[in-house]
Amino acid sequence: MQMIGPLLLKLGGAGAAGAAGAASSGLSVLQGLGSVFGAVATIGSGIAANNQAKAEARQHEFEAREEFITGKETSAALKAELARTIGNQAVAFAAGGVDLGSVSVQTARAQAIEDAENELDLSSNQSLSRSLARRRAARNARARGRGALFSSVIGAGGQIANLGLDYRERYG
Repeated sequence: MQMIGPLLLKLGGAGAAGAAGAASSGLSVLQGLGSVFGAVATIGSGIAANNQAKAEARQHEFEAREEFITGKETSAALKAELARTIGNQAVAFAAGGVDLGSVSVQTARAQAIEDAENELDLSSNQSLSRSLARRRAARNARARGRGALFSSVIGAGGQIANLGLDYRERYG
């Protein structure tokens, strides 16, 4: 009987060690699955950020085209206004009995043309500036999206590498 007691203690200890080993292996598997799911989620968030940035870029490109079209419409309106102004001046001078070939009529006409050209230049420059700013914002959005995607892939790789290092440390 004295020999059975120590034998049972040894067997019980071995069973407990085996159970601890199995629990450790189970936890390692769960940790591994958690790391894999975490890596997939990290990449998924990068893909989502990249898709959002692409949508933002498309919106900026649309707005750049709108700026361009608005600029062209403004230019056309300014040109039409110039034609009306010159026509109204000619009518006013003719109604006043002024010779349409006179210096004062030609000076007024030249001034109206110069003023209209200045407005056209200013309008065109502003429209071009706004359009280019929208295009730059689109490029920046696309770059930001690619950066987020790249970072997510690198982050996921880091998570998987850490998992591998943990396994190597545990199991040699």
